[in-house]
Amino acid sequence: MSTDTLLIVLVAIIMVVGVAGTVLPILPGLWLVWAGAIVYGIFGGFGTVGWIATVVITLVAVVGTAAALYLPHRKASEIGVPWWGQVLALGLSVVGFFFIPVVGAPVGFVVGILVTSLVRLRSIPGALDSTWSTLKSMLMASGLQLAASLVMVSTWVVWVWAG
Repeated sequence: MSTDTLLIVLVAIIMVVGVAGTVLPILPGLWLVWAGAIVYGIFGGFGTVGWIATVVITLVAVVGTAAALYLPHRKASEIGVPWWGQVLALGLSVVGFFFIPVVGAPVGFVVGILVTSLVRLRSIPGALDSTWSTLKSMLMASGLQLAASLVMVSTWVVWVWAG
C-alpha cells in the first residue's frame, strides 16, 4: 500500500467518524471532518484544487456549526424560554454529556427546557409542547449538520479525485 493510499484511507476514517459525530453528540462532527481535510492537505499537498476545497469545507463547517447552535436557541426564544432557562438547559446539557454516554447532552438540554417551561407555564401539557418544539429544532439542526458533513466529505472526494 502506497503512502498516498494510506493517507487517503486514514483521512477517510477520520471523516467517517466525523460524519457519525454529527448524529452522535459525543464527537465534534463537522470539525473532525474539517480536521481530516486539513491533515490531507498538509501531508498530501493542497494545490489549487485543495485550497479551493479547503475554503469550501471551512465555510460549510462554520455555517453548519452556526446553524446547529442557532436553531434550538431561536426556537427556545420563540416559545418564550427566558435567557436563564436557556442557560439552565445548556448547563444540564454539559452535565448530561458527562453522565449519560452518547445521548446525555441532548437529554440534558431537553430536561432543562422542560423544567424551565414547567416553571414558566405551570402546565404540563404546555411545557411538553414547548419542549417538543425545541426538540424538533434540535433534530433539524442535527440533520443540517449531517447534510453539511456529507457536503464536506464530497468536496474532499472531489479534491482527492482531481489531485
